[in-house]
Amino acid sequence: MRKLSRQEFLTWLAWSSVGIPASFMGLGSYRFLVPNLTFGPASVVKIGKPEDFPPGTQILLPDYRLFIISGETGIKAMSAICTHLGCTVGKVEWGYQCPCHGSRFDFEGRVLRGPAPKPLPWHKILRGPDGLLIVDTRLIVPTDTYLRLT
Repeated sequence: MRKLSRQEFLTWLAWSSVGIPASFMGLGSYRFLVPNLTFGPASVVKIGKPEDFPPGTQILLPDYRLFIISGETGIKAMSAICTHLGCTVGKVEWGYQCPCHGSRFDFEGRVLRGPAPKPLPWHKILRGPDGLLIVDTRLIVPTDTYLRLT
């Protein structure tokens, strides 16, 4: 193996000190151009058959973070996501409460006590072509919007 001269060694060192940082910058630039994709929960979810929600029941679907309220008028869907920081609210005897920071909501989702800035949203619920109930969490509807089953 041949020995490097001092000049060749310094040349190799100079090119390395430029090339290595340039390659890391290139990788960083490439990483900046590639988008970060995170897949969250689906915005349109099938929740089941209407028979699964008999009148007078209120069911929490924890996978979708939704309350399904069934009454004589029909079925409606309310978000179980606190409008303060996104924790899942729980049902209590007087309404709903956020376990993280203590926000309280009445049975219609209106704020009783903060820090939640807005009421819990109600979502569009409809019947799919296969007869199953579908909730579209992208669509916010008024509180008294029911899917009539009759």
